[in-house]
Formats: sequence, C-alpha cells, structure tokens
Amino acid sequence: MKFKTFKSMVEKGSGATIETFRTDRGGEFVSKEFNTFCDNVGIKLHLTAPYTPQKNGVVERRNRRLMEMTRSIMKHMHVPNYLWGEKTRHSTYLLNRTATRTLKDGTPYEVFRGKKPSIEHLRIFGCIGYAKVETPYLKKLDDISHMLVHLGTELNWVQKRIVC
Repeated sequence: MKFKTFKSMVEKGSGATIETFRTDRGGEFVSKEFNTFCDNVGIKLHLTAPYTPQKNGVVERRNRRLMEMTRSIMKHMHVPNYLWGEKTRHSTYLLNRTATRTLKDGTPYEVFRGKKPSIEHLRIFGCIGYAKVETPYLKKLDDISHMLVHLGTELNWVQKRIVC
C-alpha cells in the first residue's frame, strides 16, 4: 500500500504524526485494508460527500494549480502527452519550492523540512543537453555525445531525469 510509504516519509521528514486523513472516497481510500491500517495506527478518516470537491477545497485547488502548471509547460516546451507524469513530478517539485499566500513561514519545502531549499541545480524542463560518449574506440566521425532531454530532477537532486 503506497499510503504506508507516504505516511513514513511524511512522519520522518516532519517529525509529526498523521492524525487525520481527509479523502474524497477514492477507491484506494475506502478499502477494508486501508481502514484497518488507519485504525491500527490511530489515524481518523474523514470522508467527504461524493462529487463535492468543494468539501476538500485545499487539495482540489492545489491539484488544479498543479495540472495548470503541467499543461502550460508541456505546451510551451512541446513535450508529448505521454510524458505528463514526468512533467507533473517536475511541477510538484517546483511548487513545493514556491511561496504561497497561505504559508507565512515560507515555502511548503521550508515548512516541511525546516530549511530553505536550494535551487542552484534546477534546469528548464524539456531543455536539450548532451552526454559525452565514454568509449576508447571512437572512430573519427563517430558521435562524441548523445542528445538528451531534461525531464526534471530527482528528489535527492544529485541525479537528473532524462530521455534519449
């Protein structure tokens, strides 16, 4: 269950525990396994009424902003639709490092991690890069590099996500 991984990451990263979880009754959040898990770890479940996204306004607004950002950058960079997951991951990475009106103490990253995020490693999504070919047997006219497209940054920001 992915929620266990999420719970572990949130609690480890913030030092706080999840006490309440609000959901829109999505299939993954109404299973017997999920309910039992939440009962066992002391998480209170709040289920919103079906088809009422306004009852979960903060999350719905955040998701809307995320999808708007994803769509905008994909169109601007002419990224094919099949890479929407990569773009959404990158948009989330950026939004978590962007100031909001509701958080007075900084960005979501700062509030969660307790330190300012570094942005020196950021690159433009969809930009072209080149990787040197490391081989001792290159002929005179062989390519010495491969063209790559930047698809975002891994959470540890040491690695980049690319496609050849």
